Amino acid sequence: MTSIADTSSLMDKAAVSDRFGRAAPSYDAHAGLQLACALSLLDMAPAELPDSRALELGCATAPLARRQQSRWPDSRWLAVDLSPSMLAEARARGRTGERFQPLCADAERLPLADAGLGLVYSSFALQWCLPERAMAEAARVLVPSGHLLLAVPLAGSLHELRDSWAAADGTRRPRLNRLPAETDWRRALEGAGLFPQQWRRMAFTEHYPDVRTLVRAFKATGVDHVQGGATGLTGKAAWRALCDAYEARRQPAGLPLTWDVLFVEAIKEPHG
Repeated sequence: MTSIADTSSLMDKAAVSDRFGRAAPSYDAHAGLQLACALSLLDMAPAELPDSRALELGCATAPLARRQQSRWPDSRWLAVDLSPSMLAEARARGRTGERFQPLCADAERLPLADAGLGLVYSSFALQWCLPERAMAEAARVLVPSGHLLLAVPLAGSLHELRDSWAAADGTRRPRLNRLPAETDWRRALEGAGLFPQQWRRMAFTEHYPDVRTLVRAFKATGVDHVQGGATGLTGKAAWRALCDAYEARRQPAGLPLTWDVLFVEAIKEPHG
């Protein structure tokens, strides 16, 4: 069986950047759940930071930039994203500036000095990374007693869509990326010397009127990128099969799509 580490290590970051870049103009209009999780993560934040310098990993269009700066009035942020187009969209929307500076970089290879930040914040971004690498980099750039705020979707998310695709085409081709499990993140945090202070796991279910609307929302946020797999069904018969399989799951509110999300506040081990 292929492990999460094996799968993640083969992730084509250029393809991820390109796919999310194409979604940049439409991202804000369709990323309601991502924004809700980012706000919930911000609510877990400490009142004070050991250093005013902060970093958002995977900022996308930086929808929380103003809230983040208001939370800590003296803070100075780096807004990191793998996609230049996402950062350009953030700039066009007036969210970057002297206190929230964009930086195009990979979360697994940050071009930053050791121990220079009081906070690393990341919501719905690091599922594209190896947990061990991402957490090691976060720990490296944090000052002692610095804070990590992390929200990531877990393995088991989107099971309704995954199972409907499997029923529709009857193949083992991956239609969704495999996500790390809760145990993968716990192991990565411990290995990096990051000690959880808060640990929450919550399920969020969105509802859609039909499969076409659901797929459009996926494309509009870039979530439809699949490493080494297929992103869509070809042919009218295959499409009807997917719709029929998903319709069997319909609830009164519509077609369900569930995200299993982990929220963590952790502190870097202090010296001594």
